[in-house]
Amino acid sequence: MSIKYVRERIAVKLNPFRIFLTPDALAINSARQQHLASLELPLDGKHVLEVGAGIGLHTAFFEQRGCRVLATDGRADNVGEMRRRHPDRDVAVLDLEQPEDIRRLGHFDVVYCYGTLYHLGTPDATLRALSDVCDMILLETCCTPGDESVLHIVGEQEGVRNQAKSSLGCRPTRGWVLDTLKELWGHAYVSLSQPDHFEFPLDWRQLAPEPHATLNTRAVFVGSRTLLDDNALLTATLPLCQARLGAADSA
Repeated sequence: MSIKYVRERIAVKLNPFRIFLTPDALAINSARQQHLASLELPLDGKHVLEVGAGIGLHTAFFEQRGCRVLATDGRADNVGEMRRRHPDRDVAVLDLEQPEDIRRLGHFDVVYCYGTLYHLGTPDATLRALSDVCDMILLETCCTPGDESVLHIVGEQEGVRNQAKSSLGCRPTRGWVLDTLKELWGHAYVSLSQPDHFEFPLDWRQLAPEPHATLNTRAVFVGSRTLLDDNALLTATLPLCQARLGAADSA
């Protein structure tokens, strides 16, 4: 056990929301949002449902684009911290493993589901409910490498604010995610680039096709009711190799 890990555990005990504010957490959030901004998606002025929002560190991305956002999380104390930090925001508790709670929220243009799906033990039911309330889903999740379309259920740490509430999570293959989004939204895409962070692999052929709850290999997906085929930054098929965001500009 490293000294860094011990120090972070102590810091989290002193401040239970510290886990969202570590340098590692802030670094991956920055990489995610820089990448999402690069995809040139029509997001300005949309009505957005943010799920698994934690303490609300992603919400400003959409506020800066004139969006109306309902930021939700499954833990009431996280939502309370969001409300304390941002009293003017629209926030609510939402358990994503209760599909009818999702359906009661009404209709949204976009659902933002980054870093959340893999903390669910019933991702298929959750995605189906989300597809009933929104026209587009922006999804980033940990995936199991491999060519098959498979949903792997895995265990997760109990009692950690940024982990599964039920102690069960999932590590679907990219194929499972793409197939499910296409079934539910009609059109599904993967980004050709990856965020500038080591947890987003570039060559999927080099990775072992085994699910790991502790090894994060992430990818970015878009599900849409309307065709996005004119967006050259997305592909409807699974790329074996992807480019790092910014690599083309710096070449």
